[in-house]
Amino acid sequence: MDPRDWQLDIVSQVFDPLPRPRLAGVAMPRGNGKSSLAAALAVWVLMTGRGVTVDVIAVDERQAGIIFSMAAKFIARNPELECRVTAYKDHLVVPGTESEMTCLPGTPAALEGRDPTLCIVDEGGRVLPEAYEVVALASGKQRESTVLVLGTPGPRPDNVLAQFRDHALNRPDDISQVYVEISAAGFESHATDCEHCWKLANPALDDFLYRDALAALQPPKMSESHFRRVRLVQWVTDNENPFVTADTWDAIATGEQVPDGANVVIGLDGSHSRDCTALVVATVDATPHVATYRLFKPEDGPDNRIDVLEVEQAIRDARQRWNVLEVAADPHRWTRTLQVLAAEGIPVMEIPQSASRLTAMTTDLHSAIVNQRMTHSGGADLREHVLAATVVDTPNGGLKLGKASRSRNAPRIDLAAALVMAVSRATWLAGKQKKRFRVLTR
Repeated sequence: MDPRDWQLDIVSQVFDPLPRPRLAGVAMPRGNGKSSLAAALAVWVLMTGRGVTVDVIAVDERQAGIIFSMAAKFIARNPELECRVTAYKDHLVVPGTESEMTCLPGTPAALEGRDPTLCIVDEGGRVLPEAYEVVALASGKQRESTVLVLGTPGPRPDNVLAQFRDHALNRPDDISQVYVEISAAGFESHATDCEHCWKLANPALDDFLYRDALAALQPPKMSESHFRRVRLVQWVTDNENPFVTADTWDAIATGEQVPDGANVVIGLDGSHSRDCTALVVATVDATPHVATYRLFKPEDGPDNRIDVLEVEQAIRDARQRWNVLEVAADPHRWTRTLQVLAAEGIPVMEIPQSASRLTAMTTDLHSAIVNQRMTHSGGADLREHVLAATVVDTPNGGLKLGKASRSRNAPRIDLAAALVMAVSRATWLAGKQKKRFRVLTR
């Protein structure tokens, strides 16, 4: 194996820190040598230590055997190593140092009682969370040991690699773990044939990964979400019943913001727990134009909480830019904010989440998008939230927008929820007839 500089950089991030991290995660697209790099690391640990144990696990024993077989081939091709190792079907033994490497299926029962120096968890986006937890909880009996999770994003938003990534992003000061990602994350609005994204996510492109292979795998030959996860490491999830399709939504994008001074409605979707707080602005028009005004993420706020005062100030600031005719919001848990704004003279429309009202607003928005009776700025956040939304039944028999999954890692839809209210009120105000007066003369 001839390691590239970028591969050596990954190794250094995992093995150079002192103390060595107990947990390590590497997310990178398929075809970039994850398995061969993991096999090389396994052989290095196996041959340079004394009494070490290297475990390779995956969804099943066949999958785990991919890295194991590569490691065995590395050893077989080197006479100096081969004479020191005894090879068996599912494990390698170094008698002189009492070290061994074992290939195991990713089932909790098969992993109980293990104490590896290095445990390689392949396909971390698909391995069972319980299996990973068994392996991780077994560590700590040796002065140095590492659980290395490799893979691409899985189809479920609560997969092991996604949870690992979330913790790394939310706790960057945690020295017990390290996370390395090579991806085009953040460019989900780019087309799947964007060569900028290909190059960004695939360091092996035009080296040992061929460009024509990526071109040959473009949707609709496979689903867009699968291609993005596997070839670009973009953290998208499947939405089998989206509120609107990507093509439908993109067809009404103009790339223009809401002009200053316009008559507008602001839709406010206030956050609960881990959700965002979203502000969407819509022009008061029979064909409203909408855009994201502000998106407040809990991870950006103090103690991972939304700064409510900042939200209130943002609404005040909006009045300096547009003629805000109304702020439309669900009062649940945001009653105090709405009362404060109303007391300051800002028109507020409370929208209780009744079944009849939610159904009407949701169907009206869908009709406006599909029939191109509205436009939007083309913002990436708004696009992501709208495409992540699906239509769900309410307990009292209505319809509303909801998440495609109840997982805590499911994509957020807060901007879509704010959009429903903003468009509903903007079109209603636009259609409101002015009172007509007749002058009577004698």
